[in-house]
Amino acid sequence: MVRKTTPHKRNRTLALTARSIGTIPPERSAVDWFDQATPGLSLQVTPGGARTWYLFYRAANTARRVKLGTWPALGLKDARDLARSTRVRIETTGADPAHERAAARTVFTFADLAALYMSHHAKPRKIAWQSDQYKIDRFLGPAWGSRAVTSITRTEIHALLDKIAIKTPVHANRTQSLISKLFNFAIDREHATVNPCHRMPKRGKETARVTVLDDDALRALWIALDALPGAGSDAVRLRLLTGQRGGEVFAMRWADLEQSATGVVWNMPTTKNGRPHRVPLSKAAAAVVTARWHAGPEDPDRVFRFLNNKARGIRNMAAIPQGAYRWHDLRRTFASRLAGLGVAEEVISRLLNHAKRGITASVYNQYAYDGEKLAALERWAAELSRIVTGQPAGGAVLAFRREGAR
Repeated sequence: MVRKTTPHKRNRTLALTARSIGTIPPERSAVDWFDQATPGLSLQVTPGGARTWYLFYRAANTARRVKLGTWPALGLKDARDLARSTRVRIETTGADPAHERAAARTVFTFADLAALYMSHHAKPRKIAWQSDQYKIDRFLGPAWGSRAVTSITRTEIHALLDKIAIKTPVHANRTQSLISKLFNFAIDREHATVNPCHRMPKRGKETARVTVLDDDALRALWIALDALPGAGSDAVRLRLLTGQRGGEVFAMRWADLEQSATGVVWNMPTTKNGRPHRVPLSKAAAAVVTARWHAGPEDPDRVFRFLNNKARGIRNMAAIPQGAYRWHDLRRTFASRLAGLGVAEEVISRLLNHAKRGITASVYNQYAYDGEKLAALERWAAELSRIVTGQPAGGAVLAFRREGAR
């Protein structure tokens, strides 16, 4: 902040000489001795006897001053020369030396950038903002926290990412993407002028997963879930029956469930992509939620209390896939098996809450597709029941087997 300066009441004017400067006696308060020969130049003498050169001037209709140096390191002749040249710059270019000094002292650090990015971009816009915060706390902050943003070089970024890539190349890719976002954010806020990550190659080769569970894998999964009753297994069942993301299932609230004419509808105010989502539950999915309610809700707000990917109820089921697939593959299995049942791609996309492409879909077509969604989900529930009960394709569909149900 630039200090606005009003000349001190004890200001004096003196014909300063090289010899007289050292003989000016200190007083009980600081006194500015203005040089008769140089407009605006003052020698401030403090009660302790320290002598400092200042130049008083006006900028933006405000009286200000800027420190030129201390005596005797800066002598009278040099102080006068510096005062004159500074005043010429002020009057010819509109410069404000005090403001320039204050700006130079204010260094915008990487820690400042990270805090600004998290509070103004990540947290308001990203459901999974904790992932960005983890990377900042684990890797970026310790490396560059106190550094000026503009001082961080491409070479240093390469070195940090190389170190991360030794163990997890894909994690290095994610960290690189975050660094690039941070610098783009800094450029937009005028805290930087270049992105040192621009066109930087990724370290880890990423291949899109294509795993889709077949009938045998789906049957084995359901039987394994029956053997581990509880919140974790119920959440996995809902993921499989509805095709929704794990984080969204774990965060399901009782208040999000609405009883409609056709059954239970799950309303999600916010999702990973930031858009609200509406999923009419099949009878099988509604039965899972109803069973949890009748068993006595553990939480008056959430259906699955304290459940997340690291919760004990989920970790206990880590042995079910035995490395053959990941829980995220359930969503791909859901979509692929719906397509195999003849469900239109538009309906599958709506169920997955994917971004709508094109102005017609994103702006003009506001149809909810509730009926089509429910029909697809009931069809998938029937197919899953057939698989779990071991019926041949095209045979009679029986009810789900729930061994060990509470």
